[in-house]
Amino acid sequence: MPQVFDTMPELTGTLDTDEDSLRWAARDYGDVVHHLPSAVLRPANAADIRTAVGFAQQHGLRIVPRGQGHSTGGQAQALGGVVVDMNQLSAIHEVGPDHVVVDAGARWSDVLRATLPRGLTPPVLTDYLELTVGGTLSVGGLGGASHQHGAQTDNVIELEVVTPDGTLTSCSPSNNQDVFDAVRAGRGRNGIVTRARLRLVPAPQTVRWHRLSYDTVEQLIEDQQRLVVTDTFDYVEGQLKVRDGEHVVELEAVSFVETASGTGRFDGLIFSEVESEIAGYWDFLNRLAAGEPLLRDAGLWDSPHPWCNLLVPGESAAQVLGQIEKELGAELYSDFGLALAYPVRTDRIATPLLALPNHDIAFLVAALRYAPADEPETVNAMQRANDSLVASTLRAGGTLYLDPL
Repeated sequence: MPQVFDTMPELTGTLDTDEDSLRWAARDYGDVVHHLPSAVLRPANAADIRTAVGFAQQHGLRIVPRGQGHSTGGQAQALGGVVVDMNQLSAIHEVGPDHVVVDAGARWSDVLRATLPRGLTPPVLTDYLELTVGGTLSVGGLGGASHQHGAQTDNVIELEVVTPDGTLTSCSPSNNQDVFDAVRAGRGRNGIVTRARLRLVPAPQTVRWHRLSYDTVEQLIEDQQRLVVTDTFDYVEGQLKVRDGEHVVELEAVSFVETASGTGRFDGLIFSEVESEIAGYWDFLNRLAAGEPLLRDAGLWDSPHPWCNLLVPGESAAQVLGQIEKELGAELYSDFGLALAYPVRTDRIATPLLALPNHDIAFLVAALRYAPADEPETVNAMQRANDSLVASTLRAGGTLYLDPL
């Protein structure tokens, strides 16, 4: 153990400095940045985090929380500092009629397993449910329902936080609001969230799930903007991918409220084909679970993922997606790669640190690239393509959603 930690106050959990722990903390899902910390804290309670934060401040060490490590640019790493393994704190404490209280290390899938039997759900969920509550709250948490309900950070009632000076405090819109606003989408740098009280809404048992096909990216963007202005569907997500060697431009439009027919909802849209089905709400939310084994079998789950996440003004979304479409293919995405486009009404976002373009509608555009293992030249090519996308987005007045720190 480095000598600096000899004076660390006693912990209930552990402070690990072995090589395996440090290597674990220096790798994330992106697998591009690898910053070795000096120690990994595995806390038994919030008091351990409070102790470690105070110690880190005293000794000038960076301390960073890490959930599932699904960041792609080293955002949950701490070069020479301390990484806090938040997975140790994962309890579901309470499910009320309109809220749930959970530890920051709880995964959203576990939150849903606790709330769905009560007929309740968080209003906004990311597509992949195996992320931690604290992890997505640290960046904002956007999804296909954000055009109606804002970010996940806009649906927080109260937080328990260890502030940078080592104080354990509660905060909300009416109590310690400065702390509340600093930690939501604060990248874990303005305090470490240890527990959250989250808003819940009634959950449907089934959903009406439509997949609309388009001939062009421009048509997709036009329809998405029309849908979010009229609140026609509860979930809206655009996709650009390759299927059987052909480019596919598709929209997922989902209604959480059952109606006798969904056909009237398509009035005025310009899609070319539609497929519809009735699905269980959980089955829809957990739809990405089937893809993880496929990626693992292909060797692409633990390989580098130079992903790029942008917030693009609505007026420039077609241009940025058009740039992606030109490069879409195995060379810069692999056979599994794709781009996502979530439309967001910016007036529904109230999280101060979630920087948005100055436009009524913005798109979260995510270029999801999968690089083969041991091919650094492919990773470099993907990163150059990302740099070009970032430059185009910034010129158009956009922002970065998951910027490297």
